[in-house]
Amino acid sequence: MSDEVKRRKAEHVAVALQRDISAPQAASWADVHLIHRALPEMDEDEIDTSVTFLGKRLRHPIFISSLTGGHPDVIAINERLASVAEEYGLAMGVGSQRAAVVAPELAATYSVVRERAPHAFRIANIGAPQLIAQRRHPAFTVADVRRAVQMIGADALALHLNFLQEAAQPEGDRRAKGCLAAFASVAAAVGVPLIAKETGAGISFEQARALKAAGASAIDVGGAGGSSMAAMESARAEARSDAHSAGIGALFRDWGIPTPIAVVEARLGAPDLPIIATGGVRSGLDAARAFALGATLAGMGFPFLMAASEGAAAVRAFLDQFLAELKVAMQLTGAATVADLRRVPVVVMGATREWLEQRGFGDELAALARRGR
Repeated sequence: MSDEVKRRKAEHVAVALQRDISAPQAASWADVHLIHRALPEMDEDEIDTSVTFLGKRLRHPIFISSLTGGHPDVIAINERLASVAEEYGLAMGVGSQRAAVVAPELAATYSVVRERAPHAFRIANIGAPQLIAQRRHPAFTVADVRRAVQMIGADALALHLNFLQEAAQPEGDRRAKGCLAAFASVAAAVGVPLIAKETGAGISFEQARALKAAGASAIDVGGAGGSSMAAMESARAEARSDAHSAGIGALFRDWGIPTPIAVVEARLGAPDLPIIATGGVRSGLDAARAFALGATLAGMGFPFLMAASEGAAAVRAFLDQFLAELKVAMQLTGAATVADLRRVPVVVMGATREWLEQRGFGDELAALARRGR
């Protein structure tokens, strides 16, 4: 099992860097329109992008999404990302730590984050399917989960909800019954805030409400529109001549709730929890739109992976451009802080509006458009 998990980690990175695994449906950020302020009455150097997330102040509202670890070949990626997270004051997650729980000799591929980013907000990561007994392995215990937290000295734990990925994975864990109860047990016992994290299919109003009731401290919506984990597993299945799994991955490549919609649904379902907008965020303008819809952080995975594969300088260049774009959007809407951005008027159009209206959230759309009057 440990060799299988380690090999899968390396394959995930290779497929992400070498194949097109984007979701066919766009994240639809273009449906979200921020109202231009012709007289901002604000200098760009006055803009403050710091935020408070789960009790800790971050210099910028950016989450380096849970990416990798679990194979010696990927340690350099985590090392580079952690160094930049420390330098810029960001939140950073690691990839699923299942590999190191099963094979402790791989812990260094994750713990490098603690060493390189001692002051950053570090987020440990375990898969929800591993919290229940699966066909080929027993359930992780709370002690196993605590080891993952301790491994990187984490400020919080993400429990990732990747059932779509598991369904398309040749060696996937298909059982799901009992995960919500297991989630609640971990939330009560792990000792750090628990983040419910989808991995590309989004979080609905109903699921956000259930996760809050189970003890979630934050929700990462992981919406559709960025990289498709189903597409990634389809590519891996093709390489194994596994037509069954490959076909499922290809069919469900565009499955899920687009990220802007998931941000609204999750915020309404769990109104007092911080929301992370991950999934197809590709610019500072996308992030500004996410914050205006109610997100606290904007998460990105693939853009950081691509940059880190080139080197730390490329990560810094990407971040500098992204932050410059965010500040322009903030100035042009008259938002001196990210909190101000959550109060600017927003007009939602297109398929995003149609979805939210059919879901009964028309009053929320009207309230967004009337802000500031």
